[in-house]
Amino acid sequence: MSRALRLTTCLGLGASAALQGLVCDPETGRYELAEAVNVDVVAGRVVRRPGLTRLAGYGFSDLFSDGAELYGVCCDGLYHIPGQGEPALLRGGLTPGAPMAFVAVGGDVFFANGCEIGRIRQGVAEAWAGERYHGPDRIGRYGPPPVGHALAYHAGRIWIAVGNCVHFTEGAGLLDWVDGLGGFLPPFVGRIRMLAPVGGGLFVGDDAGVVHVAGTDPKKMTFVRVARAAPLPGSLALLPAGRHDAVAGSGLDGDAAVWAATDGIHLGLPGGRVRRVAAAPIPAASRVAAVATRGRYLLFANP
Repeated sequence: MSRALRLTTCLGLGASAALQGLVCDPETGRYELAEAVNVDVVAGRVVRRPGLTRLAGYGFSDLFSDGAELYGVCCDGLYHIPGQGEPALLRGGLTPGAPMAFVAVGGDVFFANGCEIGRIRQGVAEAWAGERYHGPDRIGRYGPPPVGHALAYHAGRIWIAVGNCVHFTEGAGLLDWVDGLGGFLPPFVGRIRMLAPVGGGLFVGDDAGVVHVAGTDPKKMTFVRVARAAPLPGSLALLPAGRHDAVAGSGLDGDAAVWAATDGIHLGLPGGRVRRVAAAPIPAASRVAAVATRGRYLLFANP
């Protein structure tokens, strides 16, 4: 068992632009920062700048914003986090430690953590289910979405990863219904690690790498394995068209996605193209999170 890493003395911002060039000494506890926002380094300690106050003592994980609102998970609760004031509990009794996935569609936010699912509508967390299927269903084949652990929105449907399968909701905006007899793709290899909608298809990460699922009609989709390195769950960052001009010096002409694998950082492009934009050994971690902002892809890993 590896020993705990204790970093006790901050040296301030590092001079190197590469993370590998920053000081991180487990023997002395000295370290440098790649970025510091609204903090000062005083005598080796990182402190908030004067005039900035802590809003609450919550330790949030699995943060998500639909552009207007911010949500996060703390312990067994799902919260709305306002710009000012105390966070508001939307739903309690969730499975602690289960990573939460989110997807925003219209004015609703759907969430799932592999144990529970739900929907946030007009600021209220409710069941993700419909009252009555709008169409013929004599044998009851259409039911509520399954409890999945990853979500994506593509081609007017929500795609839901459950174990090694990807289920999808009905078309025509029937997001509360899944065909229990045919509303899923062929099984993948091991547990689904990633669902990334890019252009006219989905990148699906599994234990054997990444498969590009091309098309918008589930009955006509094609499947091609485009990468052999398995993505790290939680490392996905979507790059919507127009928000990011380039990645690693290459211009973007549409949607894209960035994720990490044990061999480095990968870029997924329309048409199923995948490029490894940075080669680096990245160890598997128990929890991983990522975000693309300010022209950077930031990866956070907890051993």
